[in-house]
Amino acid sequence: MVQMVTVYTEEVDEAEESIARIINQIDLGSLKKNSVGIVTCHYDFIHSGFIAEMCKKLPFNLIGKTTFASSNPQGQGMYSLSLTILTSDELAFETAMTGPLNTDNFREEIGGAYSDAVRKLPGDPSLIVTFFPNIKNLGGATMHQIFDETCNGIPFWGGAATHTDTNYDYCHTFNNGNHQKDCLAMLLIHGPIDPEFVVITMPLQNINQDHGKVTKSNDCVINEINGIPAQKYLKETLGIILVKNSPLITPLIVYYEDTAAPVTLAIFAAADDDGSISCGGKVPEGSSVTIGEITSDSIMASAREGMDRVLACGKRNGVMLLPCVSRPVMLEPNHNDEMSLVVDKVEGGRIMPYMVGYSGGEICPVRDNSGVLRNRFHNFTFSACVF
Repeated sequence: MVQMVTVYTEEVDEAEESIARIINQIDLGSLKKNSVGIVTCHYDFIHSGFIAEMCKKLPFNLIGKTTFASSNPQGQGMYSLSLTILTSDELAFETAMTGPLNTDNFREEIGGAYSDAVRKLPGDPSLIVTFFPNIKNLGGATMHQIFDETCNGIPFWGGAATHTDTNYDYCHTFNNGNHQKDCLAMLLIHGPIDPEFVVITMPLQNINQDHGKVTKSNDCVINEINGIPAQKYLKETLGIILVKNSPLITPLIVYYEDTAAPVTLAIFAAADDDGSISCGGKVPEGSSVTIGEITSDSIMASAREGMDRVLACGKRNGVMLLPCVSRPVMLEPNHNDEMSLVVDKVEGGRIMPYMVGYSGGEICPVRDNSGVLRNRFHNFTFSACVF
C-alpha cells in the first residue's frame, strides 16, 4: 500500500526559513519504511537555488518539473511549489535522470538511466512516473516511444515540463538537486501497487463524427487519409486548412485499431509539400481519425467527467493530476477554474490527498480492447493517476 502526503509553499525568497517550514509540515516520524518526493513548481524555485537546498534537507530522493501552476490541499497558485510524498512499507522507490538529450543520443541516454535505476531495485518496476523535457527538436512522442521500448511496456505516467510562458529555457526537470532543461527524470516504483489511470479527451458532442482512415503514415507524420493527402482530406472533408510551419489549435482525435477510447493529439503543422501533416504523437496506418473542438465548456466538462471517474474508481490513497497546459491558457481569464473544480470534487483533500500540475504533453496509459494497458502520449487532455 502507498500513502500520499502533500506540502505547499509560495515563499521562494527566504529559502532557509521556507524550507524549514516545509520540513516542519512533514511528520517525518509517520513516514513508512520507504519514501520519495514528486515536485511541481515555478521556475523561480530552481533558479534561486531553493530546490537544491531543499533536497539537501529532505531524507528521501525526489524528481520534479516546472509547471504552469500547482495545487494540493494546502494551496494553489502559479508562483508556487507543491511537494508530494509517496510513502510505503511494501514499495521500493528509485529515481534517476538522463544526461542532456539530443537527436543523436536520446535512445542511449534513456536506456542507460533506466537500466541503472532498475539495478538498484529488488526487481522490475510495477509503475514508473516520468517527467519529460520540453526540447524544440526532440518531440515528446519520440521520447515516449523509446521509453516504452526501454521499459518493455511497463505502465508509465507523467508529463512534460512547462512554464508560465512559452520560453523553453524555463522548462526544467530535476532529480534531487540536479536540474536541467534537456534531461528526462524518472521514478521507478517496485512492489504491489495497482494504480487507476484516467484520461479524458473531450465530450462526445465536441468530436466530429466524420472519421477517416490513415492509409499512409510514418510515426508522427500522416501522409494520407482515405487514400488522399492528409492536408487535402482535412480541407475537403473537415474544412480545416493548415499553413506550413504554423500549429493548429484544432485537436486531432485518434482511434487506434486496438483501442476503443480515443487519444487526442496536436496538429503541429503542414509537414511537407506532399500534403502530409505533423502530429503530437505516433499515428500508425489503420488508425481512425477525426477532429475535435476545444472550448471553455468542453474543458470544464472533461475535467468534471475525469474527476467523476477518479472518485468512482474507489481508490482513496491519493490522486496525481497533470492536465495539458493548454487548458488553463484557453480558460483565461479564468485559468484557475479547472484546478478549483478538482479541489471542490475532492473537498479540499478531505476525500483524498491530491496534487495538480500542468503538462506540455500528457503521458498516461490506456486500456486496449482486451484490457491490457498500453502506454500513450496525449495532447490537450485531462490526465490522472489514482492510488
